[in-house]
Amino acid sequence: MPALCASLTLLLALAPAAGGAMTFVHQTPLDVLEARAQGLVRLPFDKGLFQGTGSVESPVVEVPAAFDDLVGSWNAEVPKGASVEMAAQVRQAGRWSKWYRLSRYSPGQSESFDRQEDDNGFVETDNLRLKSKADAFRWRLALVSAGAREARLSRVAVTLADRDEGSPNAEPFQAGPWVRELVLSPRSQREEDPKVRGDICSPTALAMVLEFWGVTKTTPEVYEAVFDKAAGIYGNWPLNIAVAGAWGVPGQVVRLPNLEALQDIIAAGRPVIVSIGFKEGELDGAPMKRTKGHLLVVAGFDPKGDVIVQDPAAPDRRGTRRVYKRAQFAGAWLGNKMGLSYMLGPRLPFEAVVGVPAADLRARPRAPQRAVALDAGRLSQVLYGERVQVLEAKGDWVRVEVVGQPQPGPGGAWRGYEGWMRADQLRSAAGPFGRPLVVRAKRLEVRWRDAAGLEETLTLPLGARVAERSSSGAAAKVVLADGRVAEAPAEALRPENPAGAVDRREVLEAAAVFLGDTYVWGGRSSYQLKPGWGVDCSGLVHVAYRAAGLTVPRDADAQFLKAAPRRRSELKPGDLVFLTESARSKRVNHVMIYTGGDGLLESRESAGKALRTTFAERFGAPLSSIEDGAAVLDLSRKKPIKRRIHFGALLDSP
Repeated sequence: MPALCASLTLLLALAPAAGGAMTFVHQTPLDVLEARAQGLVRLPFDKGLFQGTGSVESPVVEVPAAFDDLVGSWNAEVPKGASVEMAAQVRQAGRWSKWYRLSRYSPGQSESFDRQEDDNGFVETDNLRLKSKADAFRWRLALVSAGAREARLSRVAVTLADRDEGSPNAEPFQAGPWVRELVLSPRSQREEDPKVRGDICSPTALAMVLEFWGVTKTTPEVYEAVFDKAAGIYGNWPLNIAVAGAWGVPGQVVRLPNLEALQDIIAAGRPVIVSIGFKEGELDGAPMKRTKGHLLVVAGFDPKGDVIVQDPAAPDRRGTRRVYKRAQFAGAWLGNKMGLSYMLGPRLPFEAVVGVPAADLRARPRAPQRAVALDAGRLSQVLYGERVQVLEAKGDWVRVEVVGQPQPGPGGAWRGYEGWMRADQLRSAAGPFGRPLVVRAKRLEVRWRDAAGLEETLTLPLGARVAERSSSGAAAKVVLADGRVAEAPAEALRPENPAGAVDRREVLEAAAVFLGDTYVWGGRSSYQLKPGWGVDCSGLVHVAYRAAGLTVPRDADAQFLKAAPRRRSELKPGDLVFLTESARSKRVNHVMIYTGGDGLLESRESAGKALRTTFAERFGAPLSSIEDGAAVLDLSRKKPIKRRIHFGALLDSP
């Protein structure tokens, strides 16, 4: 076996799968709300999590699948003379293990804490290896500042795996935005000092990615900074992440579950450092015949789905670019290393999920003086479990893009709705946990037992999102946003993206639960700050369609743009009826749901509530006498006005 990455070989034994991989990232105020901090100061979100000298211990993190492998990592500003040390504890068969010390980072004096073996498990430099499966964990960070120069913690990550999971196959390739090649400045570890060049694949790969993000360091600067003095190695995973974070490029150790997850990261413009292992003949074109542990940078995918890499084991930097066959790469990375990877890049943007029943999306980063239904500063609302991209931070507020609320953007492209939210309403996205499910009930109470065995509950609104764990008869087990497993009635849930046609009856049933609720500007939730509050006109449409499994645009004008035009004779229950601002205007500013016959269901500002009505009542004429595009007299206001009416369909189902 060649000497390349020999030290890493000692650390990373061949493992069978990435199928049981999960990663938990804690970087928002809600992620650490229940954490116990001693001697540390909590920071505004845009500054990080904690700073000072002291310790912080996470709450119990319940996980939806058993694990026997744990790797932790963190990001912190650590001035010279200061330090950050991580420890972890796991729960096995209802009992907690001791605290295992993982790694300690201090500029120029970093170290790991090997073995610590007992009946529960042992530490293998940077991995906690368990002798029996665990179902929960806690992490603890100890910060020591250097006088007035305080250590500042901004992110903690824990990635888990089940070493008994079967090895996943390489998925059939489909072209997409991941067919690209990110441009990195190549580096070869073979061009470095002969005394270390066989051991520095990890820092050489890290140096390439740091330079990609604008932090240019010589390869010796990087490998000297990441050196683990206790183990005498350069491949300690948490310490490589700690150094990158201290230099302004945050990230975490992760176990990615499949090639599709890797493709998504490449599509987002982020190179990924991965660990591979292979025997002779298993990776064509590699600069070595075999290895039990080696790191390289994935830079893209070619049109066939094969993997483009920068491999630091090449004899010189001119030969670091390699293309590895898709299936062979999957075996070397997923099969033999359980998808172990470094994910590095700017703190923003990152994906998060809503961790409260409903959160306001606001025009500006400030809260209203008082809660009122007709608050024009409320652009929309985001529901529990829905995903957002965090784009910008200002104090304890973040500007987000709501992926599930599409809107037309510049140049005709569609993108998510944007606005400001409080950072303490978001959790860092974790998982993957399972197939996404949508709540169909107006209010759904999910139940679980906490670490002390006490029952807890959470009320979720219609349209909220959870993940499927299992189902047995009338009861379903679901995974919540923080990873814990809860129980809920199976009939109150449905797949987020159903395989078949959306049932029009489900759209009408979901819309009907809002009847009588107060019209709320920007409202989109059946479980509001004030009891009896509800939705606006397009919010009613959006959440009713979502509860039936279909994502549609958020606002009335955007719904109109996406809708297929319909003649009066083609209208079916569940289709939409749009009104323009005036007879002369083309801009749509109101939408209603057609219920069949002459019926309509809408949330109407002038009435102050959601209600049923008819064409005859609304316009003084029945549907049978109204054609698409006609001018109608809107009688719903004190002073009736003329508007244009349009019919449209967002459903293809019969």
